[in-house]
Amino acid sequence: MNRALQRMSIHTALVVMALVSIVPLVWIWAQSLRTSSATAANPFGLEWPLRFENYVTAWNAGRFADYLLNSTIVAAGTVALVVALAFPAAYALAVLRVRWADATFMLFLLGLMIPIWSIIIPLFHQMRSLGLVNTLTGAILVEAALGLPFAIFLLRANLRALPRELIEAGRIDGAGDLRLMWSVVRPLAVPALGAIVVFQFMTSWNELIVPLFFLQTDDVRTLPIGLTFFQGRFTTDTAVLAAGTTIASLPVVIIYLIFNRQFVAGLTAGATK
Repeated sequence: MNRALQRMSIHTALVVMALVSIVPLVWIWAQSLRTSSATAANPFGLEWPLRFENYVTAWNAGRFADYLLNSTIVAAGTVALVVALAFPAAYALAVLRVRWADATFMLFLLGLMIPIWSIIIPLFHQMRSLGLVNTLTGAILVEAALGLPFAIFLLRANLRALPRELIEAGRIDGAGDLRLMWSVVRPLAVPALGAIVVFQFMTSWNELIVPLFFLQTDDVRTLPIGLTFFQGRFTTDTAVLAAGTTIASLPVVIIYLIFNRQFVAGLTAGATK
């Protein structure tokens, strides 16, 4: 009886959490196929025929093609840079017996504690002196620096859970650290790497603060900045804004569906280590 009650409570909590996560998305998708006046009259109603022209207006009037390309470049570049730097760093901290490994790891964790608002102004002046403001390269470097602490934290926990016997066997066979990292450790760390790809892509794709400060002209702006142009001071075209939000959310949904299993496995692997 107690087990059945416990199972029912768990399923009820899961259903509630799923509804809390999915209902806002479905509501936005429904509003993107209506007119703004219909949404204002009845926010939860439906309208026929469906207004697919809202997507055309959002795509053309909002310069979504340019913003989509810029978001893709920044998100893909950030993911590639974070994975390329975090994996060797986590390998060194978790596998190699280097001095000050724990102290170095604590320094990396400081990056998770510092809010971006406290460093954004000095960071802006530093990037401007390097000529990287209003460049996609500058945005990639800043977002990669912000994403590295969590990626190293997750990968280190995953690598510490790997069986040491495999690594020692590779050393006995004469493999160096580069060969061990690429041929032995990397295949075992694929779930964690997949989780980092999904998490970092979503974070970079939805990032608003960094593009707001570092990407200030139309030719380099990203999708979150483009969405703000549909909101005026006194009026908002909710239908076109919902269509633009739907377009902006599709790549994240596709990436999550592709890496779904790796995302869940990567977040749970090494959790008890």
